[in-house]
Amino acid sequence: MPIGKCPLCLEKRTLIRSHLAPAALYNLCRTPESEPVVVTQNVVMQSSTQCQDYVLCRECDNSFSKNGENWVLPLLAKSDGSFPFYDILVKCPPDVVDGDSALFAAARNPDIDVANLTHFAMGIFWKASVHSWSGERSDTLIDLGKYGEGVRRFLNAEGRFPEHMALIVAVSPPPLLPSFNMPYRGSATEFLNFLFHVPGINFALDVGNLVSATIKKMCFVSNHLHPIVLTKLSGTNLEIFKGVAAKAHKARNLLRYMNESKEFAEYLKKRKGE
Repeated sequence: MPIGKCPLCLEKRTLIRSHLAPAALYNLCRTPESEPVVVTQNVVMQSSTQCQDYVLCRECDNSFSKNGENWVLPLLAKSDGSFPFYDILVKCPPDVVDGDSALFAAARNPDIDVANLTHFAMGIFWKASVHSWSGERSDTLIDLGKYGEGVRRFLNAEGRFPEHMALIVAVSPPPLLPSFNMPYRGSATEFLNFLFHVPGINFALDVGNLVSATIKKMCFVSNHLHPIVLTKLSGTNLEIFKGVAAKAHKARNLLRYMNESKEFAEYLKKRKGE
């Protein structure tokens, strides 16, 4: 195994073969009849090829397992139709209901581990930003720019969740096809935005100085209620987030819940038109 600088702890150590998406995700999305379903921006395909390379030291690689993956992965949607995280989410009543959409405050649900879910999502976004994960390319999947160091410090327990970021979490109810994709950049222009999903849970990360306080009201981390949107979704991760935005835009109660911010409404309207 090679010796190199681990991008998380910044120490010179032996690097092990790390995964961008946890190996368990591939097994979760595999059925007796087919290989795992992997979704990209342009195609839905079956593939057992895993994104892995010598990137992290063993201690840092293990930190992603114990601080997020071990809690999240068993709760994701499965090919048999079960979805434990959904079952946990709906045990408590929603704060807002609008048609087939609802907004839940994870802070009111003691069975939702906010720290683990946050670390899981931010870990995959960050790993996609520090390595290409492909021998055929040198550029990373996404670029967090100057904000990447703040994410590294957060994941390494050296700092708080970065100020100029908002992590949006949305859940789709079962039944659904277990699939996942790798992080990619969305189409927002005033700030950076990145997206990925795992079976049943969808993540969007908005990054930059222009991510306003009203947008942050939907942030799963910085909002003390830790909001999660539940809505029927399908398609690629971009379509997923468009669906969340479109449904949220129509929910007057949701806007009232977010202090009826004009800026927040305009943000959702723009997402709907992507």
